[in-house]
Amino acid sequence: MEVLLIEKDPLVRDQVKVGLQQLADVHVTVGQGYAGINEMRSKHFDCVMLGVDPRQKDTVKLLHHLRSFDTTTELFVLTAPKNVRDMGHDKTKYNIHSFLLTPIQPKEFFGLLGRMLERHAEMQRKHQTRRGTPAPARR
Repeated sequence: MEVLLIEKDPLVRDQVKVGLQQLADVHVTVGQGYAGINEMRSKHFDCVMLGVDPRQKDTVKLLHHLRSFDTTTELFVLTAPKNVRDMGHDKTKYNIHSFLLTPIQPKEFFGLLGRMLERHAEMQRKHQTRRGTPAPARR
């Protein structure tokens, strides 16, 4: 699974990166700003984790830029709890799968990762079944 991580706060970015790296089947690419988002134009990512603070307009512009050319990649927004209510209307507008609250709480983070990996594995099984390829056995 390929994950693109874009987060300005170095502490949050490092926590998420290290957490993702604990999972054997997850490959993390860390990007910055527009250059990071534009990596999606040349490489497929299964998921994007993007730090957004509605009070920092540059981060909202990144979210808009991402969805201007890719509306389907699973998107998780990293943001402070106080921002979730303010961004509630943006969840549908930008097809945000989920908000991950910062500072990162390990239980919440790994729960989210577990659900994400299960969805990804299920999508792969469905795709393989449609193609006539047997699905790999579950562990």
